[in-house]
Amino acid sequence: MKMIILTGLIFCQSLFSQEVFPIEIPLNGEANDRDLEMSGLTWYEDNLILMPQYVKKDDPCFYSLSKKNIIKWLESDRDKALEPKKIKLEIPDFGTRIEGFQGFEGITFLENKAYMIIESKNNGVMKSFLVKGKLDFNKMKLMIDPKKVKEIPLPVNIKNMGFESILKYKYQLMVLYEANGVNVNKNPSALIYNSSLKAKTSISFPNLEYRLTDVTSLDSKNKFWALNYFWPGEKDRLNPGEDLILKGVKEGNTHKKYEHVERLIEYKIDGDKLVRTSTPPIQLALDEKSRNWEGLARLEDKGFLMIVDEHPRTILAFIPKL
Repeated sequence: MKMIILTGLIFCQSLFSQEVFPIEIPLNGEANDRDLEMSGLTWYEDNLILMPQYVKKDDPCFYSLSKKNIIKWLESDRDKALEPKKIKLEIPDFGTRIEGFQGFEGITFLENKAYMIIESKNNGVMKSFLVKGKLDFNKMKLMIDPKKVKEIPLPVNIKNMGFESILKYKYQLMVLYEANGVNVNKNPSALIYNSSLKAKTSISFPNLEYRLTDVTSLDSKNKFWALNYFWPGEKDRLNPGEDLILKGVKEGNTHKKYEHVERLIEYKIDGDKLVRTSTPPIQLALDEKSRNWEGLARLEDKGFLMIVDEHPRTILAFIPKL
């Protein structure tokens, strides 16, 4: 019965608003602390990894929810909150080693090897770094190697903008910059690194206005979805150009009403370039206050899981696929 209701809801959303309503999955425990500022989602086997930007200094942790429990919650009465388990971190003192260290921004896995992006800002200069670690899931411990730190060259210096997205590609790593609008980053590209953090090549990426804050994994056809977000308070620094994503697409009702933007866009790796697919963007039904979505992951063929940092609060949500 629940699946029939959900299917009907999705049909109505598609027919009348072109927007999807996020279904919040309530969280219990430490992972719900907005001061952590959740910044990334990814899968390790059948476990969703929740990565905060700022880990606790006295007890640094990432967090984990099983896919089984997430799906069980979606198919149940949805009246109980889920409590993510803690993954203990063995972490170098990045605060001392990297001037202006500002925490974690993206994460992915190659088998049990974890690859993360961290960010810094010092004297107005932004920097991004790739770091590497090893996850022992049986012991719920992730050890970050202090010797495996690689700076990623930024295409342009914009306040609070860096590389925020990372995904696995042919046993290599692809990283994407956050600001790719035509007026701030005319010829954006995705950078490719090998598993030892050595830079290999780059591939072109089409201009995208606003911010790109996370991506899903690739599917069997080399397609992935990207999280595209805009907070109007960043208009001056992002200087948005024409929003080509909405060409030929009906704008959602709440997107007509508000200036902020919350949506998902599908891309494909096509040889030496990234291209948008013909799949229409997924526009989220907006609230009056924008939600700073920072993490994105697929949930099988059911839809997506997304997470908000601290603005307006920690929110883990399921986004049904149209």
